[in-house]
Amino acid sequence: MVTQEKSYSWIDYLVHGVYLNLYGLVKYFPPPIGSVLRFVFVKPFIKKMGKARIYEGVTIWFPYNVKIGKNVTINEWVFIDGYGGLIIEDDVRIGHRCSILTSEHMMIKRDIPIHKQDMIKKRVVIKKGAIIGCNVVILKGVTIGEGAVIGAGSIVTKDVEPYSIVQGNPARKICSRANNGF
Repeated sequence: MVTQEKSYSWIDYLVHGVYLNLYGLVKYFPPPIGSVLRFVFVKPFIKKMGKARIYEGVTIWFPYNVKIGKNVTINEWVFIDGYGGLIIEDDVRIGHRCSILTSEHMMIKRDIPIHKQDMIKKRVVIKKGAIIGCNVVILKGVTIGEGAVIGAGSIVTKDVEPYSIVQGNPARKICSRANNGF
């Protein structure tokens, strides 16, 4: 479902401002201590969070719309826009410098600057065991299937089937992961 929203509420700004200031204190600390501190500072603000490793430079906007499962790794310099909602299930790995975008501005009215138009937000879901390569961009409304692999540098604009391997701009299915009984 696509929802449109005119602006953020003052409560959103307040909560988000407190979170960003606190998280900013530990955002760039190196691991392993930095990973622990980021987990501790993010957990109270996030909607749901299992055991996750968050490396330095990760930005999470609107964490109260984000759910992160167990055994998740989010590598360096990842940008997460939680405004439209994000679910990251268990055992997911996200490579460095990825962007997960759950919202964008409408561009319908030519007489109003784009940044002043309504927002379109749509949840992103990354299913269990998916691997997101480095420098991947995932756009709003996408579901990454269980066990899928997204190749480095891909731009994901559509849902990805479970256990498939996709690559490119826009990301296209290359093959399925073989089930050799291992």
